[in-house]
Amino acid sequence: MTFPKLLYIAGSQDFPDKTSFFSHLESLLSEGLSWFQFREKALTEKALFSWALEIRELTSSYKALLTINDRPDIAYLIEADGVHLGQEDIPSMTSELIPLELKNLHIGISTHNPYEVKRSVILSPSYLGVGPINPTKTKDLEHPPRGIQGIIETKKITALPLVAIGGITPDMAGDIFRAGAQTIAVSGALTKSPDPIKTMKDFLNHH
Repeated sequence: MTFPKLLYIAGSQDFPDKTSFFSHLESLLSEGLSWFQFREKALTEKALFSWALEIRELTSSYKALLTINDRPDIAYLIEADGVHLGQEDIPSMTSELIPLELKNLHIGISTHNPYEVKRSVILSPSYLGVGPINPTKTKDLEHPPRGIQGIIETKKITALPLVAIGGITPDMAGDIFRAGAQTIAVSGALTKSPDPIKTMKDFLNHH
């Protein structure tokens, strides 16, 4: 499966209110964003489902992919395109693979070292997240930065599509793609940008 060059990851916790979140997301979708991952840390269960439904409608209207973070059930119910899981989700994941496959959802798994890559490949995911490439403030950094070497290491183990993540700036994009990543994932680079559309295009214009 071929994935878009840029994946944008965000949730309600990254914005002051719902209106600003949806306005920001739609502006990026209208300018060419083609893959969004909903990573939510603050909403109640009911609100999470409601937001996810609205995001599904919005991304569908722009023919963009939608991935839900950590919640196969939500992804399944709203007919998202995929679900992204962490290493901590793997032990309970095998029983969830059958309904996910029936819905034709893509499955991504985060990896931080060669052991996790090998562990993840067993489950036949659609892609692997590789990171953190650089130090990042978006997530609590539990794992040391791997640099571009992390992509090269992972390419030696698997031919799966790789999504590079972690403090990546547009000027690094060319080197990351050349190292073998299919996609660059960003969060703070767009949520905190004074001109997110320009920043997004800076990423997309690198090869």
